[in-house]
Amino acid sequence: MRNLRGFVGMVKKGVREPEVVIRLTSTCARVKDEVRYNFTSGVYEVVRDQQLTLDLLTLPSRVIHKGDHLEARLLYEPLRKEQDNSADEANRELEELYGGIVSKEELARLDSQPNPFNFSERVSQTTRLNIKNLAIQTEPRQHCIFSQCEPWRNIRCLHQRLREDNRKGKGAREGKGKRKGEGKRKRQRKRSTQGKTVPRVAPEPLPPPVLRTHSYGDESLDLPGIRRTVMVLERMVNQNIYDDITQDFRYWEDASDEYRCMEGSLLPLWKFHHDKSRALLVSAVCWSPVYHDLFAAAYATGELGGPLGEGMLCIYTLKNPSTPERVLRAPCGVTCVHFHPKHGSVVAAGWADGTVVVYDTRAVSPLMISSSALGGKHLLPVSQVRWVYTEPGEDLCLYSVSLDGRVTQWHLHASDLVYTDILNFTTVDQLTKPPPAFDKVHLEGTGTCIAFRPDDEGVLLVGVDTGVVFQCSTSSTTHALIRYPAHTAAVREIAWNEHHYSVFISCSVDWTVKVWHQHHLSPLVTLDLGGAVAGVTWSPYSSSVFVAITDEGRVHVYDLFLRKCKPLCVQTLVHRRRVAAACVAFNPFHPIILVGGDKGTLLSLKLSPNLRKVHKDAKGADDSKLKEIEQCKMERLIATSKG
Repeated sequence: MRNLRGFVGMVKKGVREPEVVIRLTSTCARVKDEVRYNFTSGVYEVVRDQQLTLDLLTLPSRVIHKGDHLEARLLYEPLRKEQDNSADEANRELEELYGGIVSKEELARLDSQPNPFNFSERVSQTTRLNIKNLAIQTEPRQHCIFSQCEPWRNIRCLHQRLREDNRKGKGAREGKGKRKGEGKRKRQRKRSTQGKTVPRVAPEPLPPPVLRTHSYGDESLDLPGIRRTVMVLERMVNQNIYDDITQDFRYWEDASDEYRCMEGSLLPLWKFHHDKSRALLVSAVCWSPVYHDLFAAAYATGELGGPLGEGMLCIYTLKNPSTPERVLRAPCGVTCVHFHPKHGSVVAAGWADGTVVVYDTRAVSPLMISSSALGGKHLLPVSQVRWVYTEPGEDLCLYSVSLDGRVTQWHLHASDLVYTDILNFTTVDQLTKPPPAFDKVHLEGTGTCIAFRPDDEGVLLVGVDTGVVFQCSTSSTTHALIRYPAHTAAVREIAWNEHHYSVFISCSVDWTVKVWHQHHLSPLVTLDLGGAVAGVTWSPYSSSVFVAITDEGRVHVYDLFLRKCKPLCVQTLVHRRRVAAACVAFNPFHPIILVGGDKGTLLSLKLSPNLRKVHKDAKGADDSKLKEIEQCKMERLIATSKG
């Protein structure tokens, strides 16, 4: 109120009203005596104060003095006249345009309204600070060794200093009452020891310090869980490196299959190798029936029964294709390998010197139990090993077949393998003896492969190097034998069908692959692949699909339900150089196969949609319905083959 009265008084006295200018500014707060480190000069420098006041908005005064002052008349009179002239001219133009339509009062009212189409808002213009980012790479700091004495001297000095501190602390904790009697006891000890020599007791020597040497992968590391952490990081890095292959493994679908009705292709995925596997032969591969991404590969020197040399057994995973999870060295070549059907960490292998070995791969240094010369070890290379399922609480059991003519059963005890010979084939020297009676089956040749029926492990198939396939029973003391005149050369592989348990397949060096029914001595299907067949395996998702490989490195994929005379796919492993294939394995969970060969070749391939096409009635069906559909497909094949 007082300010308002003063303002009215100034107006009555004729005092000129002061001009008011409103200015909005912004000032950046600074810390006083601020310093920053200069990486170029290597010293701390004081930050200079900068005037960072910015004019954001400036509004001039709107006070217009219309008194008798000369300055006001000279300043505002021309401006007023110019505005009046421009307003009169605008009014005349409007009257010329809209004189016959709108009256003068209406035009004046419209002209007094603001123009909504020519609106401009007052903006502020400020100084823009350009912030520059400069990347600076610093030099490493200088470091020096602060102690140059031996480790045992450091430990000894610390021990002596600790003893001195304990001695001082013990004396400080004694009460004042004890200190009063110390003088008297000292004088008594001094009188008793006068004229006597007190022997000096030497201090006890310190025990030698225990020096621990740490190495990568050693269990004595003081960091708990470091190995698992490093393994996870390694897998993450490898999955980033092979991200395109991982995406193909999960999502690849060949679009060209839509234009090819009964033809497919194989997509190469990961290549698995080890540092010293280039000069070795991948003699066998086996997928884990428990873990979806785990498999084992056996490496040997040369062909089966060739010269001895160092071999190895590698455990790989699809999550880390660059490095094996376990590398198990062997003094000779590893010729065969097989995972236990229930225990995912137990692996059985056969060596080229006839040894049967069982590994437990859970630990970093896997446990190994092997057969010995006094415990029934084979005399020649082991051709194949196979686990059989045992009830909980029973000893694990496996079978092996060797080139020495023996088919042996092994029971795994706590620390050894106990053997029992099931069959003993006749060697070449024994063939000169008189033939046996007509009611007995003559076991000629040597066993090369074995296979157990999936639903009855008492039924065993044995392939022989003479081309014959024997079926025997292991559950009875008298073995009932059935002789199939299968091939004219050595049998390489035998495999039971996983959906129809009465059907099995065999392959041989005589270029043929034959499909058999258990109760018929003539084959259902005979296929000529144009080369020595190295391996064959059934598909886990279809009863009529199987994959076979030849020694030349060609992969053949057949679907007997669609057509029996021609394969759906024939593809060479490596196009640039010749690779001899030796083994093949089908993943039980994913539509991929593993093919091993010479020069350490171990390649994974994915089947295209036409090669893994399911039956039209199988979509949305449960497990029992799927099993019935697959059995019907094989029954149809058996019926048409008999006719």
